[in-house]
Amino acid sequence: MKKKIVNPFICQGYKSPEYFCDRIEETVIMTSTLYNGRNITLISPRRLGKTVLIWNTFHAL
Repeated sequence: MKKKIVNPFICQGYKSPEYFCDRIEETVIMTSTLYNGRNITLISPRRLGKTVLIWNTFHAL
């Protein structure tokens, strides 16, 4: 019987900071910007993790 290959990476949604890699500097910048009451605009092509970055920043708050 063949074993089914399971993808070890999360492909959708945000689970927790343990699964969030890189973008530490961006999270710190966004957190401090929000604490200071300033607005943020994220501009990037599709599918590069903007929404997950926002969720991770909210989790850090």
